[in-house]
Amino acid sequence: MTKRLTAILSCLTLMCALAATATNARAAERERHPMIRKAIGALERAKGELQEAAHDFCGHKAEAIEATDNAIRQLRLALESDRAGLSLPGSMPPGFSFERAAYTMPASADRRERHPEIREGIRALERARNDLQHAAHDFHGHREEALESVNRALNQLQAALACDRR
Repeated sequence: MTKRLTAILSCLTLMCALAATATNARAAERERHPMIRKAIGALERAKGELQEAAHDFCGHKAEAIEATDNAIRQLRLALESDRAGLSLPGSMPPGFSFERAAYTMPASADRRERHPEIREGIRALERARNDLQHAAHDFHGHREEALESVNRALNQLQAALACDRR
């Protein structure tokens, strides 16, 4: 009886240790900057909408596409450098909340918009900019260039939409 109880307890201990190891591995793989990853996807969709548009947004189309490409490239560099330094401490300061920073418009509002992908790209860029600004590290020197690219893309996309309203 004692041997059986010892064997059962040993098995349970081993199973708990394996579960803890798997949980730690998943936590290490978790994205530290999900807003940046989401911004890349939103920018790719916004770029597609810009490219397919029949008009040139008062001359802002080409610059908006170029700025969007550059922002995508810089955000990817920031994420790649962040993955290379996963041993760095957490990227958000204490008390920071994505829930407050990551407001998105309801889907019903997007359906009424002429360019929902561009508008979502703008919102995603704003969230990514917030993530970059509040990160505890500089993405191995890529933060400043990424912020400049994000700001330029924001300006161009906003100018394109402002022109479209006229």
